[in-house]
Amino acid sequence: MEQENIAQYESNSAELVREEILIDKVVEEAKIAAPDPQVKVGGSPKRKFTAQYQQKILNDYNACSTSLEHGALLRREGLYSSHITRWRQLFSPAHDVSKGTKAQRTEHLVSEIDQLKKKLAQAQAIIDLQKKVSELLGTYILPHESNGGKS
Repeated sequence: MEQENIAQYESNSAELVREEILIDKVVEEAKIAAPDPQVKVGGSPKRKFTAQYQQKILNDYNACSTSLEHGALLRREGLYSSHITRWRQLFSPAHDVSKGTKAQRTEHLVSEIDQLKKKLAQAQAIIDLQKKVSELLGTYILPHESNGGKS
């Protein structure tokens, strides 16, 4: 009886091993056949355009006479109107990276003057406060000013 149980146990375990192998194979085949449902991070890399290409496209765009031609050019090249706008600004004669315009320089200087005025007013307020504190304490940081003439 014991031998029958052992034989039956061995046949059952061998059958279980075969079933596990079959299940593993089915799972592997399912992984290969089914696409991954997760969204991939990253996407396509950002396109970079050379200055020569940008200038060529601007020239071609400016040569177009109708908006239909403009649209056809943009679709053919896979571009957006925002590219054209940005490139026009980039290649405009007023856009000089090395030197700011006079208006920009003037604006910068005016804002700097305003900042310095605020700092000066703050420093003067601190000095006045120090004078008042020294008078209250009876100690003078600077020589006492006299009201009449020289000392």
